[in-house]
Amino acid sequence: MRGLAVLSSVTLLAACGGGGGGGSDGPDLTLDNDNLAEQTVEVGPESDVRGILGLQDDINTGQALILEVMESLRTQHSGSSDTISCEQGGTATVTDEGADGRIDDKWLLQDCVINTQVLGSVSLSGDYRFVATFSGDEEADFVLEGSETYGIEGLRLSNSEQIKIRGRADADYSRAGSFASFIDTVDVFEFKVGDRYAAITEVETRLEGNDATVDFTTKGKLIGSAIGGYIQLSTPQVVKINNGEACPASGILRIASNGVAEILFGTSTEDDDAVQIRVDGQIVDSTDDCSAIGFIP
Repeated sequence: MRGLAVLSSVTLLAACGGGGGGGSDGPDLTLDNDNLAEQTVEVGPESDVRGILGLQDDINTGQALILEVMESLRTQHSGSSDTISCEQGGTATVTDEGADGRIDDKWLLQDCVINTQVLGSVSLSGDYRFVATFSGDEEADFVLEGSETYGIEGLRLSNSEQIKIRGRADADYSRAGSFASFIDTVDVFEFKVGDRYAAITEVETRLEGNDATVDFTTKGKLIGSAIGGYIQLSTPQVVKINNGEACPASGILRIASNGVAEILFGTSTEDDDAVQIRVDGQIVDSTDDCSAIGFIP
């Protein structure tokens, strides 16, 4: 089962919107001091999954930190514009420029100290902005377009590690009758704490379908110190997920860097297995349990 172990955490990343991109002509990575975006990593049945698991943890930590901080501040926010005291010192100034059908919240953190689950007490300064426009009826025809931008830095107070977060994420959601579409795009997201660095670039993840069947696709590039370079994700064949089924009905998820590995599902496998792992064109493993690779519809 070595092949499944290598790919399990990668599948989790793809299902959460992480995904493969370009090389030196891609978006600027201002925090990539070691030029990891240009370093390939080994992809094969003997690869060490611990690095990929570490990359997953780093990306999740950066995103969870933003969510924790914003949720802590929103509970204290009232009115269209005010300055609030952070729970352990410092301030956060929020400006609400929203109107009917539009949300536009701008946050300015100034030595804002908050105790978080992911990194303990942190002191953060910088900008965060959330914008969304929406129209229609959430129960019928509905359209929402939103974005988040962040440029935040600070310290992890337990050990004085520097924290830096920068990037932008966009999301489009629409529903027309029984059909719904969710598109998540990230030009660049970078997170650095101490010597740990993680980034995702040129990502686009789509979930489109109805109550019976959903099509999942992803593409993008994942970069990090945990793996010492980058991997690229793509879905050369749409992953089709049927409601109530334990595994996707068909589709292929590809992971590429120094070598290429693919996860094939259902009718896309050569033997109609639930899941098949192919490395550099050769089948190395198969299973009927999708949870073994982290993909649970």
